[in-house]
Amino acid sequence: MLSPAASRSSPRHPFASSTARLEVLPSHIDVEEEARLYEQLCSEGAEYSRVHPVRSDSPSIPPSVFSKDIWLDDHSGESRAFARDVKIGGWTNVGDKRGGAYIVYDCAIKTKEDTTIHIHKRYNSFLELEQALHRTLPRHQLHFVPPLPPKTPFARYRPVFLDRRRRQLQYWLSAVLLHPDIGSCKVVRQWVIT
Repeated sequence: MLSPAASRSSPRHPFASSTARLEVLPSHIDVEEEARLYEQLCSEGAEYSRVHPVRSDSPSIPPSVFSKDIWLDDHSGESRAFARDVKIGGWTNVGDKRGGAYIVYDCAIKTKEDTTIHIHKRYNSFLELEQALHRTLPRHQLHFVPPLPPKTPFARYRPVFLDRRRRQLQYWLSAVLLHPDIGSCKVVRQWVIT
């Protein structure tokens, strides 16, 4: 072992004690050669699939290109969530400040079918959705639900505060509606349509 003074003066190479073969990659990559190798790999995979049909005990999962023993499930499919984009475009003051006024946020939810759903929700509606998600979601999914922005009763009618809250609620609603599992749950769908 090197002394502390020796190790400071001459740094060790990270592979100095390695006994395995080390292959240095060229600094220039031949794109055409890489494309040819990729095409070859794809054609070998297609040939393998033709010769080795899908197992009967797993009809929907094709065999791996790389090994006869490994079966890969396709995890690259689409999300089950119905929403594709979420925007909260603004807010509206409803009622008289002396007689129980409240703020309503205009939420525009674009679905995967390119239909835009406009809903108007109060902050309490977001709070109810958060509470329903915490009651119904499995424990391992709860960390995907970010915290809602806190209530601030004294600043709730100030435009600067309302714009900041609009952006925070848009982030929160996007995190919920666009999540592949949470965005497809029954609680979220009911919140959107009611």
